[in-house]
Amino acid sequence: MSEQVFGSRKEDESQLYGETEIHESGRTEKEISTFYLWFASNLTIADFALGFLPIEFGMSITSSIIALAIGNIAGGILLALMSTMGPKAGFPQMIIGMKPMGRLPGRIMSVLQWSNTGGWLTVNIVIASLALTTAFSGLNYILSIALSVVVVAIAAFLGGKAIHRFERIMSFVLGIMFAFVTIFSLSKMNVLASYSPSHVLPEYAAFGTTVAVSFSYIMSWSPYASDYSRYISSRKSGRKVFAYTFIGGAVASFWLEAAGLLVAIISGRPSGNPAGDLNSILGGFGVIGMLALFLGGLSANSLNLYSNSVSLKAVGVKMKRTTLVVIVSIIVMALAIIGYVTFYDFYETFLLILDYWITPWIGVVAADFFIANRGKKFSLSSIVPVNRTGVASYIVAILVSVPFMNPPVNFIGPIAQLLGGVDISYFVSFGVAVLLYTGLSKRHESN
Repeated sequence: MSEQVFGSRKEDESQLYGETEIHESGRTEKEISTFYLWFASNLTIADFALGFLPIEFGMSITSSIIALAIGNIAGGILLALMSTMGPKAGFPQMIIGMKPMGRLPGRIMSVLQWSNTGGWLTVNIVIASLALTTAFSGLNYILSIALSVVVVAIAAFLGGKAIHRFERIMSFVLGIMFAFVTIFSLSKMNVLASYSPSHVLPEYAAFGTTVAVSFSYIMSWSPYASDYSRYISSRKSGRKVFAYTFIGGAVASFWLEAAGLLVAIISGRPSGNPAGDLNSILGGFGVIGMLALFLGGLSANSLNLYSNSVSLKAVGVKMKRTTLVVIVSIIVMALAIIGYVTFYDFYETFLLILDYWITPWIGVVAADFFIANRGKKFSLSSIVPVNRTGVASYIVAILVSVPFMNPPVNFIGPIAQLLGGVDISYFVSFGVAVLLYTGLSKRHESN
C-alpha cells in the first residue's frame, strides 16, 4: 500500500526537487553545532512572552515552572528526533517528509512550512524592530526594520554553514545578556516572595494550557531540524545529535519562558507588551534587555528565512535559493512596514492555528523513518507521487484531534470543553499518526 504510485510518468529527479543532498565531503559540522544553533535560536522574545501566560492565568510560580518544563521536554524530544534524520539522510526536512506522504502531498506540506516560516519571520521582525526603537528612541522604525531584514538576509544568503557560525556566536552573546536579565530579576526576591496567584482559570485548565502552549512552540521548529543537521556526517553519533539538539532547544526555551515569568511578576500588572515590561523593570539597564530581544529575533529569523527558501525549493520553485532569499526579504520588509501596529497580533493567532498541521506530520515522518524503514538509507528514488498510507494516516489523525482542539478563534472542540478548555490535540494527532502509519505499513508488508 505504501508504495502505490499514481501516474506512470518518470521525471528527472533534478527537476522534481530543488535541494540536492549534502554529500559526506561537505558535512563538516560537529554534533555540538546543533546545541549552539537551537540554543541561540530559542533565546527569543517569543519564548520570553510565553512566560507571561501562566501569570495571566493566575498560576503559582511552582506550578508554572513545572508546566513549562513538561511542555519543553515533550516538544524538545520531537525536535531532537527530527534533527537526527539530517545526518542519516543528508536532505532538508521537508524533502525527507516527502517519503511517507508522497511528492505531491509533500509539496503541500512544504507550502504550509513556507507559510509558517514566512509568518514567524514577519512577526519576529516587527517585534525585534520595536525592541530596537525602544532601546534607541531616536531610531526610525522603518530603518530598524530594514536593518533587521538585511542582517538576517545576509546570514540566510550565505547558507547553512554561515548560519551555524552565526548561531554559535549568538549563543554566547545572548547567553550573557539574558543571564544578566535573569540575575537582575532574581535580585527582586522580595517582590517574587510576595506574589500571590489570582487563579483566573481553574488550576488544571491553566496548567494544561501552559503545557500545550510551551510544547507547541518548541515542537514547531521540527520541520526545520534536518535543514541544519544535514551538515553533520552520517558517521557521527545520532545519540549526540539528539542530545545536543534537545539540550540546546529545551534549555533555552525553558530558560526564556522562566525569565518571562519572573518579569511578569515583578512588573506587577503586565501591560501586554513583554518588551515594554522588561524595559520598565530594568530601568537604566533597559537597553541591555532591548538589545537582547532584538538580537534574539535576528537569531531566530536567520533560521526562518533560510528554511523559508529551502521550503520553496522543495515545492518545486526553479529559482536559485539565494534569489528566493532576496525576494522573501523584500516581501517581509514591506509587510512589517505596512502592518507593524496590528499585523503581528493577527498573524500570531493565525500561526498558532497553523501549528495544528505539524504534529501529525511529525508523527507520520517519524513512524516512517524510525519504525517502518529503520536501517534503510533515504533516497529520492523512494519518493512516489502519492503515498496513500501516509496521507490517510495524516488526515485521520487531524480529524480525530479536532474534538480536542481549542484554537484562538471562536471554536472549541467538545472534548476540549469537557477538559475546561485544555487543548491536547497536538498529543492526540501525533499519537494517532504514529500508530496508524505503523499499523498500515506492517499490514502492507504482510500482504
